[in-house]
This record gives sequence, structure tokens and C-alpha cells, in this order.
Amino acid sequence: MEAIQLVYVGGFGLAAIACLLSVRRVSQVTDADTQRGLSALLVLNGIWALTHIGRVSPLSATGQIAFYLVGLVVGLATVGAWLYFCSAYTGHDYHRRPWIRKTSISVYLSIVLIKLTNPIHGMYFDTTTTTQPFAHVVVGLDTIHWIVTGFSYALASIGFYLIFEMLDNSTSEVRSLGVVVATTALPIVFYVSSLTDTSGLITLHYEPLGIAVFAIGVLFVVDDEFAATPRFWRTQIIDDIDEVVVVTDDDGYVRDYNQRASELFSGLAEVKGRPLAETLPELKQITASEDNIMTICGQNDETVRYLYVTNTTLTQVNTDVGQAIVCTDVTSAEQQHRELKRKNEQLEYKNEQLDNFANAITHELRNTLTIAGGYLEEISTQRAAVTTTSGGEAVESIEEAHDRMERIVTDLARLARSEYRIGETEICSLTTIVEAVHNHTDPDTLLVDINTDVTVEVDRALFTELYITAVQFADLYGADRLTIGADEGTVTFTTDSDPIPTEVLDGVFRYGEATPSAETGMLFPTMETIARSHGWSVDIDSTYRDGVRIEICGVEMWSDNKGQCSKN
Repeated sequence: MEAIQLVYVGGFGLAAIACLLSVRRVSQVTDADTQRGLSALLVLNGIWALTHIGRVSPLSATGQIAFYLVGLVVGLATVGAWLYFCSAYTGHDYHRRPWIRKTSISVYLSIVLIKLTNPIHGMYFDTTTTTQPFAHVVVGLDTIHWIVTGFSYALASIGFYLIFEMLDNSTSEVRSLGVVVATTALPIVFYVSSLTDTSGLITLHYEPLGIAVFAIGVLFVVDDEFAATPRFWRTQIIDDIDEVVVVTDDDGYVRDYNQRASELFSGLAEVKGRPLAETLPELKQITASEDNIMTICGQNDETVRYLYVTNTTLTQVNTDVGQAIVCTDVTSAEQQHRELKRKNEQLEYKNEQLDNFANAITHELRNTLTIAGGYLEEISTQRAAVTTTSGGEAVESIEEAHDRMERIVTDLARLARSEYRIGETEICSLTTIVEAVHNHTDPDTLLVDINTDVTVEVDRALFTELYITAVQFADLYGADRLTIGADEGTVTFTTDSDPIPTEVLDGVFRYGEATPSAETGMLFPTMETIARSHGWSVDIDSTYRDGVRIEICGVEMWSDNKGQCSKN
């Protein structure tokens, strides 16, 4: 075998090996259609290169012609695989359109039929032999061959157009990828040159060499650019979403971004290819911190936007190749959150003030009462010397006023500390609750009756406070009997005292009004506060005029029995 012949065999042999071995690395391509197209292109091109080895090997003329016919069939199929790959890789759907696929298969089979039947009609090519530059079959090309060849090159050029259009629209660094793609088309120059007698090249399709270079280039040399550049990545993941997207490589260099990112971060086009930490330090800092909210100020700080920043790792074949930083505008939600936080801080401050107020009430007023009580006790020990009836009554009035002040101070302090808050509820008998406390809270002059016993679900401590407040009202308002009833979710406390005048009923639940009397003015507002904290409502039955009937509505209850709880 002559030296030049070894060069041809070695060149096409290496091309075949490069393509067939590269098929294993195609799995790194994430898009399924692109993966299928590229795999088919490499396999068919590898076979096509092998047929060229048969064409230049020291075989008989018949053997070389047989390899040539197989090469014609496989070479035409390679054009189809190239177009399928280019369509998928650039984000188009031409390869999926049924009418294109059916038409392509029909045209392909028709051309293959013409090629394979050439020994019969002889209209596609004819053959002769030569010994220059080594012994091989020379193929004479007829009209149909030139038509098919021109048609194939036209189709192949469509694929190149799609790829270069994609590269032109890409904001990534694609120079190296562009060189690899351009190299793929260079063997066409060799083929055209081989048609002249002065070139010294034998007439062959040298395209398998270009596709082999393409395979090595995109899968081993510029694989990062090859994976990150496709239009389907930009149109389906970057440009078509509403969020701001910035893509960096594994070393932290800015590689891509969408239109919304360029609008938000001015000058982003000039920093492409530079480290994110230098170009957008605030964005880099937020991705490295636990705080995901980034603040963006407009001109003169007149407008403020808040972005929620997430950082997603991009991988290829289980290897990290970059980061996708996505910024979602959460201005409205963040403003509401900050306003709520501000109000909560104000509320906490007010609660602190109320606690201080409660402490002041407890400390200052009770200290004052203690001092006054000391003097009152001294006066009381000397009351025997007081001979006037009015003097004795004055001392008793002072004692009663002190007792009332002590109750008022206690109620105000509890309200200021917000102690009337619902805790855990329990199911228990109404009689059980009353009997547990009435011996310690009910005045000796007041009889408490329970004419309906029911099972209720209540916060026992709150209901006890409510009951005690009702007992205090009945005693202070001159009642001899307090009757407790229950029916259809309503618990009633009924006294036999004088009814509350109709004209003052509207003010009984307001703090600051001595309604219905100075002694009881705090009791109804306190009762309402306790009831509302439990989800109940409280009201006075204005139609009941034989005393005062207090109605507590919204209490969970079951069954009904009779019972009485009286002072032992």
C-alpha cells in the first residue's frame, strides 16, 4: 500500500473511530431530541467514513464500487441526521413535524432507489480505473448525481444557518463553538477541489472528516459552551420566565442572563465573562448568605424593590458546571411583611407599656391604699372615742371605698396584662365548676341556685372568673339570690335585685362609666372582656324586669339536669 493511500485510510479510519467512540459521551446532552440526533449523526458518519476506507483500499473494482454504493446511501442518511440534530439543538421543532418527516423519508427512499439501480440505468454515475495517485476506481458523475449533491448541500446549509443564527443571538461566550461548527463545513472545499485534475486529491466526499472534528470539538473541547448555548435552554428556561436569571459557570464567571436581568442590572452586557463577585458583588453576597431577600433602590432611592434570590446548581453527567441565580420580585409581599413586622414591634412596645402600666397600678395605687389603710386602722382603733353616728358611718364608708379600690386595681392590672386569654378547654359539669369555688367566693348573704345543670366545654379558669364577676355584681347590686340557668348554648345569671334602668343599659359594658352604679361600674366591662376572649358574647336581657338577667351566649353544652349549689 502506497504512502498516500495509507494517509487516506488512516484519516478516514481515525474519523470513524472518533465518531463511534464519541457516541458514549452523547449522554451528557440533557435534551432527548438533541441526544438522539447527535447519536445518529455520529454513528452514520462513522459508517460513512468506513465506506471511504473500502473505496481507497487495495480491493477489486467491484469491491470498491460496492463500498461506494453503501457510502451513497449512508451519506445521504447522514444529511438527515444532521438536520434532525440542528433542529433539536437550536430549539426548533422541524424534526417533529409529521409532514416534514414523511416527505423526507419518501425523498430519501426515492433517491436511494435511483442510486442502487444505477448498474441498470447508468444515469447516476459511471466508473473507470486509475493508478494515480494510487490504484482506485474513478467515479464519473452524471446529471442526477449533481442534482442530488446540490440538493444535499442545500439541506446541510440549512442546518448550519440554524446553528449560526443561534450563536449570533446568544449572550454566552460562543467563539470557540463557532470555530468548531465552521470547521465542520471546511471538507466541502476539499471535495470541490478534488473535481479538478490539478488538486492532487482523489474525488471523494470528505465530509466525514469535518463531522469527526465536530464530534471531538463539541463533546471534548468546548462541551461547556455546547451544553449551555442552545436556544431551547434560553427560550424555554431563561427568556420565557418572568424572573431575573443570571447564569455563571462553575468558577463564578458570568456566562449568560436574560432580558429582565439586563433591565435590572445596568451594564450587565459589559461584565459578561467576568467574575460575579466583581461585577455584581451584592448579588454574589446574597447568594452566599442565609438572607434570601435583596434590596434594589431606584434612582435617588425613590423606589425600592425586593427580590427573593435562589441559587440552583447546574449539572452535566453528575458534574457541577455552573449556577443559575434566579431573582423573583417579591416587593409587595415583602412590604406587607415589613409593615406587619413594624406593627408587631409597635404592639410589643404597647404591650410593654401596658405591663409597665399594670406594674404602676399595682405598685403605686396599692402602696397609696396601704398607707391610707394604715391611717384608717389607726382611726378605727380610736373609733370608741368617736361619739357621733356620722363619724362611724364615715369610717365604714372609707373601709368600703378601700375594698372597692382594691378590686378595681386588681381588675385593671389583670386587664393591662391581658390575662383574660383562653387556654385549654375541658368538658365538665356546670354544677361542678360552681361548687368548686362558691364556698370561697359567694357572700354569706347571697344564695346561688342552679336550676339547669349541663355539661359545658369551657376554659375552666375563665368561666370561673366570669362566675365570680357575676356573684360580685349580684352582691353589690343588692340581690339576695343568684340563679344560674342554661339552654341552647346560653348560660344565664339572674338576680332578684332591682332591674337596671332602661336608659342606662347601653352604657353598662363601657369602661369609665359608673353604670349601673359606682360600685359595679367595672364589673360588666370586665365580664364582657372575659367572655369575648373565649369567643362568647354577653348581653343584658332588657325584657326581663323582675331583676337583672345576664346572658352568656356561644357556650358549648350538652344534656340537662337539675341541681343546686348553696352556701354551706
